[in-house]
Amino acid sequence: MSTPRRCTRCLLPDTVPGLQFDPAGLCDICQVTPPAEQLRDRAVEVRRAIEATIDAARGTATYECVVAFSGGKDSSYTLQLLVRGYGLRCLAVTIDNGFVSEGALRNCHAVCGSLGVDHSVFAPSRTFMHGLYRASATQALQPPAAAQRASAICSACISVINTHVLQRALELGVRLVAGGYLAGQLPRNAAAMTLKPGLQIRVRTPMVERFVRAVGGEARRYLELRLGAADPATEVSVINPMLGSCLSEEEILAAITPLGWRRPKDTGITSTNCRLNDLGVYLHQRRHGFHAYAFEIAEQLRRGEVSREHAAAKLDALPERREVEWIARRIGVVDEL
Repeated sequence: MSTPRRCTRCLLPDTVPGLQFDPAGLCDICQVTPPAEQLRDRAVEVRRAIEATIDAARGTATYECVVAFSGGKDSSYTLQLLVRGYGLRCLAVTIDNGFVSEGALRNCHAVCGSLGVDHSVFAPSRTFMHGLYRASATQALQPPAAAQRASAICSACISVINTHVLQRALELGVRLVAGGYLAGQLPRNAAAMTLKPGLQIRVRTPMVERFVRAVGGEARRYLELRLGAADPATEVSVINPMLGSCLSEEEILAAITPLGWRRPKDTGITSTNCRLNDLGVYLHQRRHGFHAYAFEIAEQLRRGEVSREHAAAKLDALPERREVEWIARRIGVVDEL
């Protein structure tokens, strides 16, 4: 296969559908994206919006924020920022999908212990999750734009995680939910959002029905929101604090290492928490022709958070078949390799 042409600024490849380059080699996204200095100024404005959202949620319940906590470096940084930076009473919620590494689980316990945070672990049915992963690997369950943010397998898992975390917030009367997503993993306007769960139930119906058709009625248990005793007009704010920061990986690691966080050696080459991620990246590259993290890395380059050399090395570090075949066999998708 020929080497793809890459944007001279962000390294997005010409294998991305519809991506265009100018004579200087800039992709059409970079052509309309301001310099890193202006992006950092915008991040300050985003951070102020996040902080205003946080202030509005203070003192509203036993917990002030429910945090989607994978034990990876980014969610660990997010949790310590919310607890130590903003003084929030947090509940950290981890979804054990059956592929969370032992190293990541140790990090979950270490970080929550150091921060004095209550920690809840939810382990969905392995049978259901394996079926969900099989369907995601073999069917088009996500809109095309989702391929810019994550692999199909990761997107399906994130749907379960987001639903469960929002459900816990509703049950506990918590008005604030946080995730550790980075720029490039979410739309740029997703740093602080206000959701009305009653409306969300209706908006999410098409997505839920797609999964029901693919994996059966059990999908409703994991993907449908239930109001219970909550007022349908209740508003829950969702924040992603990393979108208001321009941090290098070294700065993130420097902040979480004193909490007892250690880089796991059992997660493969593309994740700091999940062993399934390498398979998702492998299949995404085969299906779409570009790395599942390409848009995330491109945004980090535009914001000056990573060097070009380090970014290129991450894009070139693709899992090999022999490294993911055991995962594919476990969930029944070896024919997709």
